[in-house]
Amino acid sequence: MSELELFADAVEGRLMAVVVKDGVPDDLYADAATPVRWGALYLGRVVKIDTKLQAALVDLGGGLTGFLPAKHVRTAGADSSDARSGIAELLKGGQTVIVQVKSEGRAGSANENEKMPRLTMKLYVPGLFLAYSPTAKQVTISRKIESEEILALTAKLKGAGGWIVRSPAEKASADEIEGEARRLQDEWQSILAAKEALGDKPGLLKEGPDAVARALADYDATAFGHIYAGDKKVLGIITGWCAAHLPALATSKRLRLFKPEKPGQRLFDSHDIFGTLESLEESAVPLPSGASLVIERTAALTVIDVNQGGASGIAAANLDAAPAIARQCRLRNLSGAILVDFINMDKKDARRDVLETLTAAVADDPAAAQVHGFTRLGMVEITRRRRTASLAENPDK
Repeated sequence: MSELELFADAVEGRLMAVVVKDGVPDDLYADAATPVRWGALYLGRVVKIDTKLQAALVDLGGGLTGFLPAKHVRTAGADSSDARSGIAELLKGGQTVIVQVKSEGRAGSANENEKMPRLTMKLYVPGLFLAYSPTAKQVTISRKIESEEILALTAKLKGAGGWIVRSPAEKASADEIEGEARRLQDEWQSILAAKEALGDKPGLLKEGPDAVARALADYDATAFGHIYAGDKKVLGIITGWCAAHLPALATSKRLRLFKPEKPGQRLFDSHDIFGTLESLEESAVPLPSGASLVIERTAALTVIDVNQGGASGIAAANLDAAPAIARQCRLRNLSGAILVDFINMDKKDARRDVLETLTAAVADDPAAAQVHGFTRLGMVEITRRRRTASLAENPDK
């Protein structure tokens, strides 16, 4: 079983959390310099209905505007959007709505609509074991949960709204699950109270999770052997999250404050984390076999080219590239459509082996990466869900 550690620090004023797997940086969470964070909840006002795009533009307050597609509108009493209804039937200009940021905007995009954050009215208040959805009705349970006791307990979750039972619930006690359920419902009531305080004025109701919170929730905080903080302020952020979700972890010896051994030393000097961050600015990625990747981002998609270089053979180069591609997707936070041009393989067995290796490498990706197989042009198609902006999209990286 792989050993996971989490390293969190502030770099040039930006909070970052790096997941280190078996001593190697494997995933990166960074708070982008964007005014709208993924997961944030807003009271918004519809300012424009676009029937051509089947979307609404929503004023979020403070000069911010979001993009709300019709498919993400949820009307009162509905368990899902009515796909047969157009945006003009679902929303009206001037209407106030509670919305959540589904994905952060692309600051450098030439498309004005893509610069805006994507919004949804399918709301979730996330915890570690559960996510509470006040706009849903059903209980959805992770397929990874096999415990009959947990299945029975979570199936009986009470209260208005719906629930998502996350895989960490498998190891939780009944008291932990029931306690988190109450806390999430209380949190929703606090959000409603914030809405009442705003009246009909658009504004922020609840900030989205920061980089540390996203990493701890995505990877299940209990899975980390150690969690390191670069300074006392960052340690306070970590312990604050733990106090709310896993009180026992807040005082655990697994939480460690970094103590430099020499002047100027930083937490990210360990495991060559700074070196990894710098390498993300380069398009070329050398691999141990002598092969390499070349990663090129365009407005529509990301293309990854596998070069044989000094690798001993095509099969070795492609099999070396597959897990490296999955790792680069996580570190660079690539999203949307990703096309991989592996070195040409004539044999079906070789193509199958590469697909199986790549599929296994993305299996636990928190951003739900999926391998869709070879296209007619012989390239492998991957899709990866967008949530937060990548470092490459951010002008202040």
